[in-house]
Amino acid sequence: MASRPRPMRVNPEREAAMAKIGTFVVDPKAGSYCNIALDSGERIMVSHDQGGFKGGTLTVLETRWWGFATGETLLTCSLDSAEGKTAMARLTQGIDPKSARATPLGVFVYALAECKSLADARARCIALVGGA
Repeated sequence: MASRPRPMRVNPEREAAMAKIGTFVVDPKAGSYCNIALDSGERIMVSHDQGGFKGGTLTVLETRWWGFATGETLLTCSLDSAEGKTAMARLTQGIDPKSARATPLGVFVYALAECKSLADARARCIALVGGA
């Protein structure tokens, strides 16, 4: 008599922890970006036009068809504006200033990592810049 395979037990807390964060891609001339696969299967891309710790513009886009065509722009934030500086100050509290997480790209990627869907990401983007 053959034994039946036992069902694998999954910890729901671990499974629902966060979206899948892709590789941080940095080009000194073009800036940096990172793709995030949300639990819903939707994808977003966070990009920083200057890379590193500099100001510039940070953008969050919905991506479709493996990133070749972009959908909705969820956020465009000038990091040199008062709104951008306030968001960065709030999001970098308690983070080692020398770490990659303290960069504009790192801060926004990890702030969006808990989003489950595009609707969650959209609401989170509004809250990030709005101060909630």
